[in-house]
Amino acid sequence: MVRITGQKKDNNELPVSGEAYEALLMQRIANKDREAFESLYYDYTPRIGSFMMKMLKSPELVDEAINEVMMTVWQNAERFDPTLGKLSTWLFGIAHNKALKVLERQRRHWREQAAETEYEELGENESEEISMESATDNPDNPERTVLGWELGEILLWAMDRLSPEHRIVLELAFTENYAYQDIALITDCPVNTVKTRMFHARKKLAELLTKRGYSPYALQDGQP
Repeated sequence: MVRITGQKKDNNELPVSGEAYEALLMQRIANKDREAFESLYYDYTPRIGSFMMKMLKSPELVDEAINEVMMTVWQNAERFDPTLGKLSTWLFGIAHNKALKVLERQRRHWREQAAETEYEELGENESEEISMESATDNPDNPERTVLGWELGEILLWAMDRLSPEHRIVLELAFTENYAYQDIALITDCPVNTVKTRMFHARKKLAELLTKRGYSPYALQDGQP
């Protein structure tokens, strides 16, 4: 397994940024250049880790999945084609696939824990009712944008109840600022499928928030 330790090293041979940087970086990694691989690791794993945490919700699982992502990059760097999209899109596609595999491995365990989890949530709902009231006191506060994570527990509660397919399109669109075309590449599905998932994700999220007494005014149709 490829592991990176220590501090990021300066690599003066690479361009500062942009498409030229990405192309040369991946070319060097394809040639098994470990310094180039370190540069990629430190440049991209924070975003990838944050993205995967929202899917896996476990630092241990995220660490495991990131190692799998980096191993895949190390072994298949020559497959990156800059004419097909940005490096981050390619990396997020790998991360998405690895996270889904980890979720599949955890699915049986989650089913066994479902009854206990539902019981615990009964008690949590009471405290969430209180936090929800304070969150809706000022409807003109920009921090109340529905897909802004500042909303706190009530939004996280609703997002956690979306299916992985629905949650991921919201995360990629509103947290990572990807367009539908990029999301389609990352999730390996047609753009129309992304749009359909976005529609149903917004609809389900609106229903969940409405049940908790929150007005989901920001969930209007249209591309993010």
